[in-house]
Amino acid sequence: MSLQAWLRWGVLLVTTAVLLLCWQTLPTGGPGGTLPKLDAVLAAFGPSAEWDVYLRALRTTLIEAFAGLAIGFVAGVVFGVLLGESPVLRRGFYPYALALQALPPIALAPIFVIWFGLGVESKIGLVAAATLFPILVSTMTGVAQTDPVRIEMATAFAATKAQIRRKIVFPGLVVPIFSGLEISIVLSFLAAITGELISANAGVGVILEVYQRDYRLAEEFAVLMILVVVGLLLALLTRIARRAVLERMPHE
Repeated sequence: MSLQAWLRWGVLLVTTAVLLLCWQTLPTGGPGGTLPKLDAVLAAFGPSAEWDVYLRALRTTLIEAFAGLAIGFVAGVVFGVLLGESPVLRRGFYPYALALQALPPIALAPIFVIWFGLGVESKIGLVAAATLFPILVSTMTGVAQTDPVRIEMATAFAATKAQIRRKIVFPGLVVPIFSGLEISIVLSFLAAITGELISANAGVGVILEVYQRDYRLAEEFAVLMILVVVGLLLALLTRIARRAVLERMPHE
């Protein structure tokens, strides 16, 4: 590991330690109540922790998030490539894609409940809608930035459209697609939990609402810490996957 990498990890560890120390020692009074100290939150992970409740809720939310993310990812890549290849469609649709990307999931959640009901389908649909546009925009932008000279040369050598996509367009989309995917992973959790807060009988959003209603702040923060850890792991796995794909791509 290089010196720069050691410094980066060292700064991260020191920053984390300082934040945790402040959490434990600083006053926790506030106008809306109290912030549970770190040791109280960690105690919620102890022998008496509701691990079965935590894990069942997390499993439900992960299923909703990954199912919706898969739909949004496939649709975003497919439509991103198709729209990116047409300058007219790209210029016409791009402003609307950016505008729709800015819509908060909480504004869309009631609509998906009306469309798909109170079950898991409405959460999956909400996640798919929330994750579609970041991937679509990044894919469309990546296609638009493909070197036109290489496409013209390939066309001059009688390359088919499928060959141009496979040999020229798709290799250049790895970084843009993974950039959109990193954003969409975060949005998938936000959308799934938002949908659960609106209407659900299982999931992380449900237990967060119960803990908040019963003023069980330590357990609520314990669930939030689990979500942070899961989010960090997914972000790390996404970067590892991107690096692995880039290393296996042929270099010209």
